[in-house]
Amino acid sequence: MAQVDTEKATETRYKIGDVCRIADVQPYVLRYWESEFAGLAADRTQSGPRTYSARELKIIEQIKRLLYDEGYTIAGAKKRLESEALAASRAEVVAAVPEKPERGRRATTKSDTAPVQALRTDKTEPVAIERQKAATAPAPDPRVGQAVAELKEIVKLLGGE
Repeated sequence: MAQVDTEKATETRYKIGDVCRIADVQPYVLRYWESEFAGLAADRTQSGPRTYSARELKIIEQIKRLLYDEGYTIAGAKKRLESEALAASRAEVVAAVPEKPERGRRATTKSDTAPVQALRTDKTEPVAIERQKAATAPAPDPRVGQAVAELKEIVKLLGGE
């Protein structure tokens, strides 16, 4: 846990004025977005001003793109960001967990599944199913991303990677 704290302390932080210039939005807009989007939470320095990380800058750019370029409402943008965050956290969890073969069976390799995949002509079906699952999934807990990062750190410390 101490390692995570030192990483957070050394990452580059941007003041609200800098973020406003980068994202081309007004400070009151950023403050409003903070109240509406759970994934966007600026830290405050000891003297009080808000500071943003590079990850938060990416979220701000996504929010701006959804609202201004793609025409989403605040509620629609929230749902879209939540579904994207849920899909990303699921992908991280799946990638972090090593696949174990069932007892008494050998592990399948890519060459074992190649003929089956070669017979498939419709490659869009799994993507459509995943999108449908992401769209109907419940809103993710904002702590999921942090928990996944901590689990990855534990796996790394245990020598799993």
